[in-house]
Amino acid sequence: MNRTDRNRYICVALSALVQGLLLGIYAVVTSGHPALARLRIMPPRLLAFMPLPAIFLVPLVFWLSQEHWGRRLWNLLGGLAAVLLALWAYRLWSYGGFDVIPSQKADLTRISLAVFMIVPFFQCRIASWSWKFPYSEMFFQMCRNLFLLFQASIVIAVFWGLLITAGLLFDIVGLHFVPLMLFNPVCAVPLSTIIIAVSISVAIKHPGIDSLGRWLLAVLAWLLPFFSVLSLAFLVCLLWGGSSGLNALWNTGQASTLMLLLQAGTLILANAAWLDGSKSAFRTRSIDILAQVSLLCLPLYSVLCLYAISLRISQYGLTADRVQALFLAVTAGMWGVAYAGTVIARNWPVSIGRVNIACVLFAALLVILMNSPVLDPLRLSAEDQISRLRSGEIQPEDFDYKYLASLGRYGREKLDMLNSGNDPAKSDPPSEIVHGNVIMVFSPSKVELLSQDRSLIGTIYGYFPPTESRSVKAVPVPPDYEIDGNIYRPDYVR
Repeated sequence: MNRTDRNRYICVALSALVQGLLLGIYAVVTSGHPALARLRIMPPRLLAFMPLPAIFLVPLVFWLSQEHWGRRLWNLLGGLAAVLLALWAYRLWSYGGFDVIPSQKADLTRISLAVFMIVPFFQCRIASWSWKFPYSEMFFQMCRNLFLLFQASIVIAVFWGLLITAGLLFDIVGLHFVPLMLFNPVCAVPLSTIIIAVSISVAIKHPGIDSLGRWLLAVLAWLLPFFSVLSLAFLVCLLWGGSSGLNALWNTGQASTLMLLLQAGTLILANAAWLDGSKSAFRTRSIDILAQVSLLCLPLYSVLCLYAISLRISQYGLTADRVQALFLAVTAGMWGVAYAGTVIARNWPVSIGRVNIACVLFAALLVILMNSPVLDPLRLSAEDQISRLRSGEIQPEDFDYKYLASLGRYGREKLDMLNSGNDPAKSDPPSEIVHGNVIMVFSPSKVELLSQDRSLIGTIYGYFPPTESRSVKAVPVPPDYEIDGNIYRPDYVR
């Protein structure tokens, strides 16, 4: 082993260990691990504000690109870390600093998807020392990344299967502390990240990884004709049933999810079948045409998906989760319309490279805008919810003040405006009484009990006219209260 490889392996191991420890500590702090309560340990609150996208993605990109060891790789990792930290800093600001612990699940999912699609551009740039490289190189680099992660998931599943078996054996012989230690996040997560990093490093050095990837693509390609038949049959049955068929789809409550899964499956199989657009996996012209039928179904899936989401928005308003769903629907719909258009224009599959590159760049731009004030899901949700209140679509007594308060800085600004009475569209805002560290918001049908960070403690239902004055007795909030509508009921006098 030469010096470069030795340094590379040391950096891979250290990055996996650091990443695992940080993610394990984050999991313990945010989940309220029972071990902390038993040991009476109160970890610093700042540990719950770790930049998860940077901690998760920067080491992962390093492991996937480690064969390009050198200054260009470090420049890529430094630039990626700077962008991810900037996006995290904005999200922290949008939640109001360190007052409320932000949920990073949606951001992590969205950013991870964009990074996975955009990183092959830079990997090819590092390998070729130029931005002028054929689309086929970028496509197979993306496939290689996917297969490296796929084999790492198999390795980690086998590893934890063996570790769980060993833990059960130790538990049987009376060594109960062994499984407790192994399954503690501070130990389990670093073990997992180290195994993933090592498995990727070993697979990169193995010459058969590319051959295995091409074999898997060939197998997936032959699933597309069967998938086309199923897709076409589903749409025919759905449209043949008319309004009853569509109503059955809406009544599932998962219409948008099902349509997104159909679109994702079609896009993945289409890229497996036509690869870089230079040739088709099907030698028979009729099968090739049948496979293209699935691409023509994609715009209809997009319409159904967007319509299903719009029904929810019209009923309950825009929420951060629905903005995330719109992002996925628009991204998948963009790909679907482009693929169907190229099939109709008879430019398929030679134009697959141009379409994929344009869609990847557009999706990455959307991700950046959604982590900025332009398309921030928190801002869009707060403005839509308050507009529904102003327009009379929802009555003040039925308005979800708790959800508005959970929308970070933007939601709290709207809530403060309502409570101060400065909103001309709100003639009879609910009254608010601050008592100790509890805020009581009175509306004609309920009292919502909020803590000072405006997280919900509980709700009392009844008749409480907001114009009626009342005094509140000094009833301290128990330090170990739970989030339950029946836990905290203060005494009040009308």
